Amino acid sequence: MVAWLTEHTLVYGSLGVLAAVLLLPALEAALPLVGALMPGQTAVLMGGVLAWHGQVTVVAALLTAVAGAVAGNLIGYAVGRRWNARVLSRIPDGGQWQRYTERALGLIERRGGAAVFVGRFTAVLRTLVPALCGATRMPLRRYLGWSLVSSAVWAPAFVLIGYAMGPAGPG
Repeated sequence: MVAWLTEHTLVYGSLGVLAAVLLLPALEAALPLVGALMPGQTAVLMGGVLAWHGQVTVVAALLTAVAGAVAGNLIGYAVGRRWNARVLSRIPDGGQWQRYTERALGLIERRGGAAVFVGRFTAVLRTLVPALCGATRMPLRRYLGWSLVSSAVWAPAFVLIGYAMGPAGPG
C-alpha cells in the first residue's frame, strides 16, 4: 500500500506528496471509511521517508501533516455535532464497529478532552473520536485545544519516524 501511494503521489512531484500528507489524515478523521481504507498515518510516514530523499522538506511535511490532522478533526467534530443522532444510529449493532464506538464513547466520558489526545494515536479511535466528540457536544474550545496538542505531537512523531526510515525507503 505504501509503495502504491508513493508511486502515485510522486507522479505529481512535491505537490502530490504534500497533498497526500494533508488530505489523507484529514479525510481519515472526517470520513471514517477513508481511514479504514488508507490510514492517514501511512501518508505521514511516507512524507517523512520522501523528505529524507529530498522530495519535500521536513518542515513542509511536518506543517502539512499537522494541518491535515487538525482540519480532519474539526470536520469530523462538525459532522458529529450537526448530525449527532444519525452518526450514532449508523453504527451497526454488534460486531467490531459497535465495540470500537462503545470504547471511544467510554474514553470520551472518562477522560474528556484527553480522549482526543489518546484517540489521535490509536488507529480506529482516530477515525471515531472526532465525530463522537461532536455528537456528545464536547465544548468546541476544549476539543480544539486537545486537537491542536495531539496533532502537534502525532504529526511530527510520524514524519520523523518516516524520516528515520528514509534510508530503507524508495530512492
